[in-house]
Amino acid sequence: MRLRRFIRNIFILLLVVAIFASVAYYIYIGDRKQRTTIMYDMITQAVSTAIQDALYNATRTAEADEPHYITLKVGSTDSLLAIAEQYDTTIDVLRMANNLLPNVDFGDGSEIIITRGVKQLTPPRRFKKPYIAQRGDDLASIASRNGVNLEILAMDNPTLAKRGVNPGDLVFIAELL
Repeated sequence: MRLRRFIRNIFILLLVVAIFASVAYYIYIGDRKQRTTIMYDMITQAVSTAIQDALYNATRTAEADEPHYITLKVGSTDSLLAIAEQYDTTIDVLRMANNLLPNVDFGDGSEIIITRGVKQLTPPRRFKKPYIAQRGDDLASIASRNGVNLEILAMDNPTLAKRGVNPGDLVFIAELL
């Protein structure tokens, strides 16, 4: 009788241990699958980013000799004169392009448009916040929507005028003064 009870208790204990072990194993496998999926997603994202960076850098290297505009966040200690010299432009062109007063010599923490390689804006103009191109955009449709002369839009975006507009491209849109 005691032996039978002992064997029954051992059997119940083994059954409980087996159930707990099964649940723990199931949780472990599910967690492992989830961690593996996260790892694969991170690797895919890293590879995708590396490919996009390589394509972007290759495109920018091929387009480096052309004058083009960029946006730059300018801190309160950043001199417009130093920025103009660094980007092969003039302080007067920076002021005009960004609608800054003649007495502004330093940034204020905002983002401005840098007219890289441009010494004179003819005709005189300032720029709106850059437009981010959408699927189906081209320079003609952007010019029409913004009431801008297509030649000036092409002059301000020479790379886009040559290769066409891709989704995500920054398009610099001028307002004539």
